[in-house]
Amino acid sequence: MSGYRLRGQYREKQTGFDMSFSQARQSIFIISLIVAAISWLAESLLHFAILDHGQAFELIPSDTNELWMRTVIFSLIVIFGIYVQIYANNKMDVEEEKMRTLKATMNTVEDRLGNTLSGIKLLLAGAEKSKLVNDDTHQRVTILIDDAFEDLRKLSSIEEIREKERLKDIYYLEIENK
Repeated sequence: MSGYRLRGQYREKQTGFDMSFSQARQSIFIISLIVAAISWLAESLLHFAILDHGQAFELIPSDTNELWMRTVIFSLIVIFGIYVQIYANNKMDVEEEKMRTLKATMNTVEDRLGNTLSGIKLLLAGAEKSKLVNDDTHQRVTILIDDAFEDLRKLSSIEEIREKERLKDIYYLEIENK
């Protein structure tokens, strides 16, 4: 199983189980280790308080059956934690890939539409010099173009995908930075 992960602005290929200890990528696994250790300690305390009447406290039991059972329970908790962590990491990889694709798309759109809008501005300036459009029309079109440039800049610098529903089953990206 392989995927890509963002590190700064660079992409790094990852394969198999990722052992880097970033908090988001390892938090569930670490929690499973802590829960497994607490489970082991609780089982030891339970045996000491209830079942071992007067014997010394044993963190690692001398009875092989008891040791085997605690090891199985500990292992099941840790394996489940690893499984859930891999699932969560894969979900984060998908979200990162979506964001990377969205950013690449928005950068391309900004570049192409920006060039088109700049061309329209140049044509408008030429039309104004030739007196083909009046000052009021020139100002209104320039404001519309500048607003479009600003929206393109916001879309190309998006950091989080927020959608809003306009019509049934039609969604738009929320471009206001909040």
